[in-house]
Amino acid sequence: MKNLYKITSEYILSRTVYKVLFIISTMLIAVPYIRERILSISDFMLIYGFVIVGFELITGKLLSALRSTKTVWFLGGFALSYSITILINKTHIYGGFRSLAFMVLAFILFFLFPQGITKEKVIKEMELVSATIIFCTFVYSFASFVMFVFSLSGAYFTGDYQAYYGMFESRLWGLYNPNTGATLTIISILLSVAFILAYKKKRVRIPLSFNIFIQFSVMLLTGSRAGYYVLAGVVAFCTFFGIVYKMQRFTIKTAILSVASAVLSLGLFFAAGALLREGLAYVPGLTEYILSDSDNSTGDDSGDKDVIEKVDLERNDLLLSEDQGAFANRVDIWQACFEEFLEAPVFGVGRENLVEKTADKFKNDQWIYFFKYGSTHNVYLCVLVSSGIIGFLLLGSFAAVTVLRSSKTLVKTYKKVGTWFLMSFVLCLMMYATEFVETRILYKISIFGVVFWIYCGYMYKLSKIERIEKSEQLTPNNND
Repeated sequence: MKNLYKITSEYILSRTVYKVLFIISTMLIAVPYIRERILSISDFMLIYGFVIVGFELITGKLLSALRSTKTVWFLGGFALSYSITILINKTHIYGGFRSLAFMVLAFILFFLFPQGITKEKVIKEMELVSATIIFCTFVYSFASFVMFVFSLSGAYFTGDYQAYYGMFESRLWGLYNPNTGATLTIISILLSVAFILAYKKKRVRIPLSFNIFIQFSVMLLTGSRAGYYVLAGVVAFCTFFGIVYKMQRFTIKTAILSVASAVLSLGLFFAAGALLREGLAYVPGLTEYILSDSDNSTGDDSGDKDVIEKVDLERNDLLLSEDQGAFANRVDIWQACFEEFLEAPVFGVGRENLVEKTADKFKNDQWIYFFKYGSTHNVYLCVLVSSGIIGFLLLGSFAAVTVLRSSKTLVKTYKKVGTWFLMSFVLCLMMYATEFVETRILYKISIFGVVFWIYCGYMYKLSKIERIEKSEQLTPNNND
């Protein structure tokens, strides 16, 4: 009986196993072609998650986690507020409560940790989860890169949505879409760097370095401006922090040196990106040249074989006059959504009702298509219009507390900061930044929502453990 309980608690109903399986399942449904065929896997993962919650309620693990994490009450308040929103609007109730179910599971099973868990166990879980993400993103990005190299592209319908694979409009869609691909590549790069810093071994560095190269190449090919600028910001931040960490003290001299190094790193980043992008533009042509040369080995010299064609990797921004910058087509969407917020400012209209309630407020109807499949393209505005000012304040308070506490921990422990804590902190800040032009970490089941809440939990828990260890070091031991 004891062995059965151990197997159940450590494997079948384990939070760690659940996180890994949820990552794999959401990586699968990130591909439109696959999503249409295994969409029911999301419902299975929700049921599976609530079975784990029920088991932890019975065993008392969940209550200990709730008692040890005060910020969870902000999340509980947000969930309660959103349930009121769903009931008030009375439409799309099933979809609304399905979204709520996912968010509740994310709050409980991803963000929370049982009381008394050690730093070593948290880091061990992080390594397993991070390795899973790196493996999945490498497979997807490598497949997308191969599509680019061999000029494999096309289109297909998934329901009423037309999806693309390979190159389309001078951007690499790969297996999903450019914006999804760009963000996944950044996540994979960050986690690969974390492993390289944590384990300075050749057998680790070589495959991870190759993964970083593939991910960076794919990110450039997606043409995602938001992803490119966010990754540049991450590089600058890490360079700045790296100098401070190396100097082991923060003075005016250190600050000047750190800022100068960060600026230099930005210059090198953009220069390297431009050079690699220019080189990649010739890869499909070179591949075609090599293959055609092989086909013509019999002696047929017809055609001009000496010209290697260059692929156009410049984004096509001729769709609309406003579509000329990083906020392409988003301004009109934001204005329409804000007008809808003013009509239901307290509890909002609910995420499931956004499209139909906001469609008549667009000044330009051609943006409705982008809105239908991309929502508000700003998670902060999405919370405001979907959950109203009450939900916005509750979730905003949670975000402010977790980021400020983690920032405080980083400042206090920068002389001996943990690699995995720093990486979870950077990853969460990166996702907060990308969500200014996307809506992916709340309301709907997606790989980004899963990754964000898992690493937000790691960031907060490791921050708390670091603070406890720091206070214990400063407190004299009476037994000595």
